[in-house]
Amino acid sequence: MKFVKNMLYSTVYQMLSIIVPLITTPYVSRVLGATGIGINAYTYSIVMYFVLAGGLGIQLYGNREIAYNQRNIEEKSKVFYELVILKFIAIFIASIPYLIFSMYQGDLKIYFMLQGLALLGSALDISWYFMGVENFRILVVRNTIARLLLLILTFVLVKTADDLWIYILLTMLAPLLGNLTVWPFLKKEFVPVKFRELNILRHLKPTLLLFLPQITMTIYLSLNKTMLGIMDGVVSAGYYSQSDMIIRTAFTLVSSFASAFLPRLSSLFSEKRHSEIKSLTLKSFNLSATLSILIMAGIMGVSQTFAVFFFGKDFEEVGSLMFVQSIMILFVGIAVVAGNQYLLASNRTKEYTVSVSIGLVVNVIFNFIMIPLFGVMGAVITTVLTELAVVLYQLWSIRDVFSLREILHGFWKYLLAGLATFFVVFNLGQLMNVSVINYIIQTVLGTSMYALIVWLLKAPIIADIKSIIRLRKKN
Repeated sequence: MKFVKNMLYSTVYQMLSIIVPLITTPYVSRVLGATGIGINAYTYSIVMYFVLAGGLGIQLYGNREIAYNQRNIEEKSKVFYELVILKFIAIFIASIPYLIFSMYQGDLKIYFMLQGLALLGSALDISWYFMGVENFRILVVRNTIARLLLLILTFVLVKTADDLWIYILLTMLAPLLGNLTVWPFLKKEFVPVKFRELNILRHLKPTLLLFLPQITMTIYLSLNKTMLGIMDGVVSAGYYSQSDMIIRTAFTLVSSFASAFLPRLSSLFSEKRHSEIKSLTLKSFNLSATLSILIMAGIMGVSQTFAVFFFGKDFEEVGSLMFVQSIMILFVGIAVVAGNQYLLASNRTKEYTVSVSIGLVVNVIFNFIMIPLFGVMGAVITTVLTELAVVLYQLWSIRDVFSLREILHGFWKYLLAGLATFFVVFNLGQLMNVSVINYIIQTVLGTSMYALIVWLLKAPIIADIKSIIRLRKKN
């Protein structure tokens, strides 16, 4: 039952990351305008390259290694101290070129300097430890407080387009302060370790092996905004950023359970319980398909009216971008299970690295072709093709354990339910005026239609839900 609770905590943790942007984005978009949003998106995309470089692959590697050693307090203590020191050193090194770069950015210098606080926030981030020991409650409480403060201060302090610097400062300080607040909870987690017993360098190679796919993935996730800012202007980068924010925020509902699955799978691998690993992973594929197709259908159904309603008239173009980009939710949903969960938990880092490297190559090539031809829509199409390339390779790489038939078992049932949901949501949108209440009605009726069809067709997720209910009754 601890695993189920952690899934729920992880979902709440990710939901908070969804709710605050959903509340603040309409206000911020109207106050800062397309140019302000574009500047924020462009400068943030740059700093994230340096954040990732400084973070190495410690977020995933640390999660996995702590999970492997959570029953051995001596080794767990050593791993934690070694990784924290390694990360501090790496962040310090990454900060030097970033500060030099920021000093020569003209009118954008102040924004780059403020975004640089993300480096300090990353240095203090030890969420990987709490995920590794499967203690998600602390992270949920931390995230709740930080997000609520960000929400309140955004409405209080960001009043005009000139307050862009305040908005960036707030978005950087919220996670930084949140990361600080969890350190006191480490007091009883470790045993003393002498400094001379630490071997920091033993983690360098494995973290770099995970660092390569992470930085590759971050590059192709940020590259669209960077290339749009250079090739098509910051306004296009702003349009793309808003569409991408909605899609990736919605996708958080799909990926929220992944944080709970990785440490559990890592623990099972360390105990060589392979039948349980396969069963749990197939359940994860089912859950991912169920949520991905529902969310994709819902976004497609409301995209044309939602963009103007949510972001304002300046962002009308975002509607068509959302419609196309929502397709990637399905691909990323499968990739989260195949890559982020199974390949990483099984220590098959090479295949994971190759998959995201393929994504980077596809992203760069198609961006150079598509952006000059289609502008921001070209970047969106490239994003979808990138995620498709990644998931196809990952599915091919795990074919020795999972057949395509096993992974896609009952998949057509979710697609049929998703198609019906799209028609319900879209046609309701044509009949009703645009309002919060009507969007809620569309969501409730669309979700009900989806759940009904999934239940009538006896999709695999129904059996999984019944097994969880039986487990809860036994306990």
